[in-house]
Amino acid sequence: MSTNSNNNDKLRWHQRVILEVLWATCCTIGFMPRWFRYGIFKPFVYAVVRLLRYRRKIVYRNIRLSFPEKSEKEIKHIVNGSYSTLAEVIVDTICLAGAKRRGDLNHVTWINRDEHMARTACRDWIAMASHYGCWEYFPLWSLEDHETHFIGVYHKLKSNIFEHFYRRVRDYAPNYHQVTMQETIRHYVKNRSESHSTVLGLISDQAPILRADTEWFDFLNRKTTFIDGSEKIAMRFKIPIYFVHIERVRAGHMAIRFDEIFDGVEEVEPMEITRRYAHALESMIKEHPELWLWSHNRWKHSPETQVRRFGKMTDSGAK
Repeated sequence: MSTNSNNNDKLRWHQRVILEVLWATCCTIGFMPRWFRYGIFKPFVYAVVRLLRYRRKIVYRNIRLSFPEKSEKEIKHIVNGSYSTLAEVIVDTICLAGAKRRGDLNHVTWINRDEHMARTACRDWIAMASHYGCWEYFPLWSLEDHETHFIGVYHKLKSNIFEHFYRRVRDYAPNYHQVTMQETIRHYVKNRSESHSTVLGLISDQAPILRADTEWFDFLNRKTTFIDGSEKIAMRFKIPIYFVHIERVRAGHMAIRFDEIFDGVEEVEPMEITRRYAHALESMIKEHPELWLWSHNRWKHSPETQVRRFGKMTDSGAK
């Protein structure tokens, strides 16, 4: 049974009302025909996001510093495209609400489905994803492999209403379990079994907490930190890691393939797996930079901050 149940008892009465109104609205939009969702509603969301100038300075600065070789016209094109992607992700997420009841969960073409199922049969593995395209789609793998338990690792939201909303949105498969980052290892150890495979799905392109041992990578023309939880779990339990490569086919539909970056047994240097992930992510972003979520302030830390705070800097480079 899925652990994705909504704990509405943790919400105040007025929060429950807001949640149900939000859910009903999203379900209504989800039942609308495709031409309305992506031909009318998406442009409306795009206009609102641009009108509000959502994190405009962060978006522009991140893109400008990541692609110093591009002209101002090219930078503005990427900025506009990134807002279009953000609007589409919002619509995609809204349309996932109630999709289980509609039987409308055909949002992904799995490029190497059969090959991947064969090589991960009867074996636990990790999917390292990113905020690229619609990241809410890659856990739909849980509907492809019913014998596998999919653990979706997420960062708990500050808003209690949206915390419940997103948990309900993702409640589309009995073998899909939502677990917070803090509970990941404990949940995995408790629930792994020889009777079924377990997949850990992690989005790893967020900025981690700055520590004395935080390592830096050359990524998109800047020194960048990455969450290394996937690597630590893989090395501890000897399980392979696959990079989630996403291509946009059309609005509301992505093509996804799993590329192996660690086989679970290879002897690697510390942070080598994370470096491989950073390299794969950078290559994917350079193909279509407008599909990455540039509004996250991933470069809020710097090596200079680390030196001032801890007196040293660890640099993994980009081999």
